[in-house]
Amino acid sequence: MPLGHWPSAFSRGTFAALAAAMIAAPGVASADALPLQTAASGDLTQLSLEDLLNIEVTSVSKRAEPLSDAAAAITVLTGEEIRRSGVRSIAEALRMVPGLDVARTSAQGYAVSARGFNSSSADKLEILLDGRSVYTPLFSGVFWDSLDTFLPDIDRIEVIRGPGAALWGANAVNGVINIVTRSSEQTQDTRIIASGGLEQRGAVGVRSGTRLGDQAWLRLYGIAKEIDRSRRADNTEVEDGGRHQQFGFRSDWNVSTQDQLTISGDYYGGEFRANGAASAAAVGLDVNGGNLGAHWTHSGSHGVQTSAQMYYDHSERRQPTTYAETRDTLSLEMQQGRALTSSQYLLYGAGFRTSSDQTGAAPDYAVVWDPSDRTLRTYSAFIQDQITLSPTTVLTLGSKFEHNDFTGFEYQPNLRLGWHAAADVFVWSSLARAVRTPNRLDSDVALYCPPPDGIPGICGPGLIRVGNPNLDAEQLLALDGGLRWTVSQAVSMDLALFANRYSRLKSTERDTPVGRYANLLEGKSFGGELSLNWQVAEDVRIQASYSNLNLNVDPYHGGTDAQTAAQWEGTSPQHQAGLRLSWDPHPDWTVNSFLRYVGQLDAYDVPAYTELSLRTAWRLRPNLELGLVGDNLLSDQHAEFGNAPNRSELERDLMLTLDWTLP
Repeated sequence: MPLGHWPSAFSRGTFAALAAAMIAAPGVASADALPLQTAASGDLTQLSLEDLLNIEVTSVSKRAEPLSDAAAAITVLTGEEIRRSGVRSIAEALRMVPGLDVARTSAQGYAVSARGFNSSSADKLEILLDGRSVYTPLFSGVFWDSLDTFLPDIDRIEVIRGPGAALWGANAVNGVINIVTRSSEQTQDTRIIASGGLEQRGAVGVRSGTRLGDQAWLRLYGIAKEIDRSRRADNTEVEDGGRHQQFGFRSDWNVSTQDQLTISGDYYGGEFRANGAASAAAVGLDVNGGNLGAHWTHSGSHGVQTSAQMYYDHSERRQPTTYAETRDTLSLEMQQGRALTSSQYLLYGAGFRTSSDQTGAAPDYAVVWDPSDRTLRTYSAFIQDQITLSPTTVLTLGSKFEHNDFTGFEYQPNLRLGWHAAADVFVWSSLARAVRTPNRLDSDVALYCPPPDGIPGICGPGLIRVGNPNLDAEQLLALDGGLRWTVSQAVSMDLALFANRYSRLKSTERDTPVGRYANLLEGKSFGGELSLNWQVAEDVRIQASYSNLNLNVDPYHGGTDAQTAAQWEGTSPQHQAGLRLSWDPHPDWTVNSFLRYVGQLDAYDVPAYTELSLRTAWRLRPNLELGLVGDNLLSDQHAEFGNAPNRSELERDLMLTLDWTLP
């Protein structure tokens, strides 16, 4: 963003919002997924309601358990649901999860949160891809424009609404998203996915699998896509399109009857155009990076289960004149579980994470970090005890203990209780404490004001610091509860309610021209999510959902930042609703629709909207499918997030898809 536009940006908002907008701009064993050949065979969903409730999840307890027994607000998107929906990205798939707020901010950027506090740099979600944490310590969020994979290889996405910090650590404050891909043993064919449309001009993905030996398998994949520019409300183009390429591999080895090893890696690169936060001028954004990881599991005697994971992650992001970051992260984790008695299971583990960055320095960049290079280390340990109090009641208690370089020692306990009130009714409750630890943006961010005059009315020449190295961790005390009820063989219901109390939230105090970060906001929220699943007939399923959020944020202890308080209250909708239909009218035809309602965003004057996505697919041959996808079909275009007049608006979109599987 040209420096000449900065004063007006500061006059309209906080430095925090500006810096976050610039750095975020543009944006495990698994069950077998359904083969392409059977997806339209007349048995629409392949999984009955009972089967869906018995899907094994690992995100709640870090060990496999049926969804029906998970004492948390958890939703599972299966790989088949993702495929049939026609979505083009992981973020778009998450729209189908009740209680998640997913808003597109640009042609390739998203704001994603659970239970409030949404922004393009949302920092209260932990997101994992096959156990690898993908959040950045730069701002404790995710660069959604770089999070991708070959979508048909996703086995499931487990989404927890509510804190998961007792197992997953700091930043798992309002939720955990765990993306689980299929093993390479289950992807031994060759699959080609191609699409072209109005917004995503073209995309292609290829995956191929092969056997390396009697007990070893490998798959390779590559994807590439080009995204068109979006438009403003006045129909002028936003310079925010771009290209993304990625390739990777996964190899699974049955080393012995007791040992399994998985090795995987990815490399990506992207070239985007990114609008400045306060102007229509576009600057280039180059992103690239890669990762390499290994996961080992061992089944010992007497039911002892041991696992270890290691990964290395490298990423680079450069936006000329604005900011730059190169980051290298190494993570090591180990856990072990054992049955102490027939009614007690103990799980414990430890981890170490180090992340080193090199950021752009003044005068080459306007947003800088002081110090410009920094290495952050986190040491952690956790323990969890699962006690069967009776044949129908299970108590789980545990805590995560971490030491970080910003606030030192943090503890995050959790108590969960699950009760099968009847054969078809499961009731659960949870009490948890979670923290969001400070990051580089919170502690070290600064503004470079160029000589000789600086930025008139804002700062004189030189470096002005906004970050506060003495910030405390944000804290959450959360009470959750819920009910799962299998009403009949055709109908099930899932209800989750929550009440949260936040303290020491980050504020921007106005004791300098651009502000200074402090911990002088507090908040309360309450609400819930309801989802219904109705198997109307063998070939028709309807899924309905509604979520409600009430959030109140205020300054306290002398804080003066009423602006940020009001902003947080209005960046997430109070009401959301969804209605999904899956229908197989013919053995060779599938129809899927998603009607969604999203309430207004007062902070950005974004009105409430209702939109419809529709996908219909025709099976030309058992291994070849042609699809037509329509998105945002109820309006020419509409806004989802951000300030007018330069915000991106979503347009009506049509796309043709081809899905071809070779032996």
